[in-house]
Amino acid sequence: MADKNPGWFSKVFEPQTDFYKILIDQATMTLHGLEALECWINDGADERCQTVRDFESKADEIKLDLQKRLVDSFVTPFDREDIYDLSTRLDEIINSAKGTAREIEAFTMNPEDAYMTEMARTLVEGARCLVNSFTTLREKNFSEAEVQASLARKSENRLSKVYRQAMRELFSINDLKKIMRTVEVYRSFVVAAEHIDRVGAKLQHVIVKIS
Repeated sequence: MADKNPGWFSKVFEPQTDFYKILIDQATMTLHGLEALECWINDGADERCQTVRDFESKADEIKLDLQKRLVDSFVTPFDREDIYDLSTRLDEIINSAKGTAREIEAFTMNPEDAYMTEMARTLVEGARCLVNSFTTLREKNFSEAEVQASLARKSENRLSKVYRQAMRELFSINDLKKIMRTVEVYRSFVVAAEHIDRVGAKLQHVIVKIS
């Protein structure tokens, strides 16, 4: 007797959790956190710094939910270790953004700094490319997902160039305390960019594996 439901086997092994969507949500929350950091640097409003912390907290909730679902899921759309790594690396980006905001506060620096503005803008652009890459990956548009991941990684190079220029100008002044404070803050931007690069690299690895 013919099986009345020939797709029953595939349905049993069909992922019950949309991990793509969760990763997109986490990437989007990370982007919002970086946008809040950029806005705070541009206008200096105190509440913007708190907004960065709020988005970090929301992104952390998404990460924890994803990890729980990984444990509970029998089937995932791609390697569960890769899903875990992507989520963990995204978390490092928003943590760096929060750390940057804390350092600006701790050193009582004026966030209206042209180099910090440019670096914050570059981080936002990189994070936006990550969101685009996750989104197109979910749509199985592997070529565009790879393009966006590559663009995200290039943001790290752009920020490094701004950082080097900023450091050259910084060390031209005769104020050791200001130099020490500013170096720490500038370096925190570089760390955030490095984390964006790591997510982009992991995305490229995943794209090659599943395309």
